[in-house]
Parts: sequence; structure tokens; C-alpha cells
Amino acid sequence: MDLGIINENSATPKFQQIAYRIIELIQNKTLTLGDKVPSINEIIKRFSVSRDTAVKAYSELKRLGIIEAKPNKAYFVANDYVDYKKKILFLSDHFTPYKEKIYFGILDNLEKDYYVDILTHYDSFDILRFVYEKARSQGIYEYILIIPTAAQNYEAEYFKYVNANNIIFVDRRVPGINFPTVYQDFKHGFYTALKQEKMRFKDYNRLVFFTKHYTDLIVEEMKEGLKKFAREEKIPFEHRLTLFSERDIAGKVIPEKGAVHIMLDDLLLAESLKQAAIERLTPGKDFGLIAVNDHPFFEYIAGGITRLTTDFYAMGCQAVHIMKNKQPESCRIPTTLQIRSTFY
Repeated sequence: MDLGIINENSATPKFQQIAYRIIELIQNKTLTLGDKVPSINEIIKRFSVSRDTAVKAYSELKRLGIIEAKPNKAYFVANDYVDYKKKILFLSDHFTPYKEKIYFGILDNLEKDYYVDILTHYDSFDILRFVYEKARSQGIYEYILIIPTAAQNYEAEYFKYVNANNIIFVDRRVPGINFPTVYQDFKHGFYTALKQEKMRFKDYNRLVFFTKHYTDLIVEEMKEGLKKFAREEKIPFEHRLTLFSERDIAGKVIPEKGAVHIMLDDLLLAESLKQAAIERLTPGKDFGLIAVNDHPFFEYIAGGITRLTTDFYAMGCQAVHIMKNKQPESCRIPTTLQIRSTFY
């Protein structure tokens, strides 16, 4: 059996090169399911490596479920379907169009020998914890990227006892936790983004922040940033909470002439546009309309929806930068007000 050679000058560790050679033999059908693989001593002799290196190579193959050891210490092929890509887990809260941009930022900046698994916890800490603990026990992920829950009631207490060096938090910070984080600052970000365009608000008589009828840490931070801006610019501010379903909110999100409406939810945005058409009010002319976050269709609706958003693609890019440099650093991604026709 031709085991090939390893590159003494390669940046890839010797144990990984040995593991690759065994995998290649399985992929080209030289070794098949149930076949005995070369012994540890054969590996040491063939590649002139230490016992520790040979054992580490086979431990890696065992971890991946590719080989298994029998009682007599011989190793056999346990799985002849081999996809030996390095894996990243992206554990998101929801997979919305703007969270998909984080995923694309990750994909576009990883090397080709990486594979990204995507799972969602639906803003449930119980699901987040279950998925994380299962992923950790499998030991197949080089990094685990986690978007925390919006409420963040349990993350700080749980993760302060986690000592993993392969976690990166994305989109949101977890107070008191020192894991690397790529995040947006909702309070400061909203305030700064509006402040940079403050002259555009001088003709508005009210700033209204529309959200669903619940609140959490993120909504409160957004509200504080908007309130601070409105207070400094002497614009009356209102946080208007609405009901949940399409039926419940129908006819209740009424555009107000001269006001600027900031919509956190896409359903509320759609209802606002519907009511504007009924009232024969034009966004950007009779009232201002700003959507929080982004959507691929926003630039084609109502001549272009103005967005208050961070750069989610840059979040993914920066997360990969942290992985590649193996530095426990954090990075804040700025929020911007991207002007389109619905805001004069």
C-alpha cells in the first residue's frame, strides 16, 4: 500500500498530513469499509515521525468517525464516506435575510477546505444551550459562532463557566463575558447614525419608534439611543408598541403627516405602507419612513426604503479575521442611516 510522503516544510502539521493520506486512500477506494489500516508502528516507520505524532493522527481520524480501534489495538475503516472539510458552526437566532449576510461574509472569507453548518435557536436559550453542548461534545467544529438570544437572561451566567477557546459571539455582546465578539452597539449605534444625519430631521415634528408589544434588552437599547437623539435635537419622541399578528395590527399603524416612523418589524413596515396608500400619503414627502435592518427588496419598495442598519456582511468577514488570527479580540461594526426616497 502506497502511503505517499508528507511535506516537512508544510504549514500543515504532520499529524494532519498523515490523516489526509489515510483519507485519500479511503476516497480512492484503496481502503474500504472494514479494511485494516496501517498500524501506529508502520506510520512511524513510513513517515519518520514520533509516536506522539502518529497517535495524534489516528486520534484525529477516530474523532471524525473515520477509523475505530478493535480490542487487539488494530485500526479499521469505520466510515468510507469521507468529507474531510474543517467545520464551523454558525448558531443563529433566526435566519433572516440580513443574518444570511453574516453567513455570506463568513463563506466568502474562509478557505475552500471549510464547511459551515447553520442551525437556529429561535431566540430560545434552552435550544441554544442544547445545540452548543451537543456540538462541543462532538468535537468536530474548529469554531462555533453564536448569536445570543435577544433577552440574554441566561448567557452570562452559563458562559462564564465555559472555557472553550473556539467561541465567537456575533451581532450582540454578552455583558461580563470575555469571548471574542463582533457586534453592533444598538444604543450608541442608533444615536450616532441619526446624529450624522441630524439636518434631515429638522422638518419633522415627531419621531415614533414602532415595535411589537414586547420588549427586551436590545429593544430597550435601541429606544435609549433614539430618545437621546430626539432629546438633543428637541424632537418629541414616542415608543409605540403594537400587537402581534397581522389581524391585530390591521388599521392600527397609521402614518402621521410630518412625523418620521422607525419600524423594527417588517410586518409593521408593510402595514404602514398599506395605510399610507389608503390615506394617500407618500413616504418621503408627507412623512418619513425608516426600516431597522435590511432586506433585499427594500431598495425596490416605495422607491427605496431608508434603512437604519449595521453592515451584517462585514460582521461575517470580521469573525473570520478573528479565526484566522486566533486573537481574542472584539470588534464593533458601525450602524448607518442609509438614505433612500422614503426619508426627505
